Amino acid sequence: MSDGSVGRVRIDADRLWARHMELARIGRVGETGNCRVALSEEDAEARALFASWCRAAGLSLRSDRAGNMFAIRPGRDPSRKPVAAGSHLDTQPHGGRFDGISGVLAALEAVETLNDAGVETEAPLIVVNWTNEEGVSFAPGLLGSAWFAGLIADADLDAIEGPDGQRFADAAARTGWRGELRPDELALDSFFELHIEQGPVLEKEEDQVGVVTSVQGLRWLDVRVQGTDAHAGTTPLEARRDALLAAAAIVVELNRAGRAAGSDARVSVGRFRPGTDGPSTVAGCVDLVVDIRHPDADTLSGLVERCEAACTAAAAAHGCDARVSQRLAVPPRAFDPSCVDAVAAAARALGLRHRRLPSGALHDASNIAAVAPTAMIFVPCRNGVSHNVEEYAEKDDLAAGCEVLLHAMLARSGVA
Repeated sequence: MSDGSVGRVRIDADRLWARHMELARIGRVGETGNCRVALSEEDAEARALFASWCRAAGLSLRSDRAGNMFAIRPGRDPSRKPVAAGSHLDTQPHGGRFDGISGVLAALEAVETLNDAGVETEAPLIVVNWTNEEGVSFAPGLLGSAWFAGLIADADLDAIEGPDGQRFADAAARTGWRGELRPDELALDSFFELHIEQGPVLEKEEDQVGVVTSVQGLRWLDVRVQGTDAHAGTTPLEARRDALLAAAAIVVELNRAGRAAGSDARVSVGRFRPGTDGPSTVAGCVDLVVDIRHPDADTLSGLVERCEAACTAAAAAHGCDARVSQRLAVPPRAFDPSCVDAVAAAARALGLRHRRLPSGALHDASNIAAVAPTAMIFVPCRNGVSHNVEEYAEKDDLAAGCEVLLHAMLARSGVA
């Protein structure tokens, strides 16, 4: 088939949409939501369905220690490094039908479109499902891709425990997808990840495709505010070491620090746990997790220092102590220029309205970018909503993004 003929190949939008809806029946929450946390029974069922589609498409399946799934389509030249695309099948507890899932299904649809058109590539192609992107079952998130990229050691991966005390290694084995593949056996030419934007920019600007240039950096701080438990009715206000009051002051000061760092800064407290919940108790201890993000590494480091200082100062002002430790550090990641250009060129050739933009959320692509040339494709989502049962992407927008993914992959893999 000529390059001109390949340019006219189109994905099957109906098949892509139907698979979203079929997968959404697993772990259904209400009318439109999903709960398939990583390595749960629901996740295992979703993996089995995905695997059946891959086998029907003639792809061979392999998996690694982290339970990452790789569906492989051979290329004409087996010496070429494979071009991979994918995302994740796990969801938030009250998640939607598109976050992560769209990237896996779009990658599969791209490969099946080539099958239908009889197009052979020079390099192999791989469809990937990364394990535990959301980090609900096992912390931290992006776990499967982090291990693949060499950011987590084997023993550390195996020993991570979920909320129920179950080891990651045991949970992965139970699903049937804990395999023997090593990352050095699967050196990638490149990786592409399609994802809903999780923000309002594309929809607001009426663009069909986002060409993602980078992912901002992230730090998580664990903060323990220590005061003294006391009786709410007998302890005078001036005599209290109220950890809950100190923690509330910390949240306010963290917000101020974030605002002072400019419009690109993000500072949030998403977990806030008093040591007691008695209505007549002055709390003696509070644990919270601070999420700090910025696209510039130096600015991020400075913001982290200011947030740490704000925690200790606000706690001291209320007679308490604050112990601050770092749980997670992900540096800002710029994507490979040649892969980004391949995405932009595909959108341009297809006549799609597109723009370059950074990602505010973390993705598996930010880990894989450490070991292979990587880029991302965003598609609009309604009102920018994600991690929510109301999450929604239009059928035509998913199809447009999938078209871009297909042609970006072909630009890297070559047509035989």
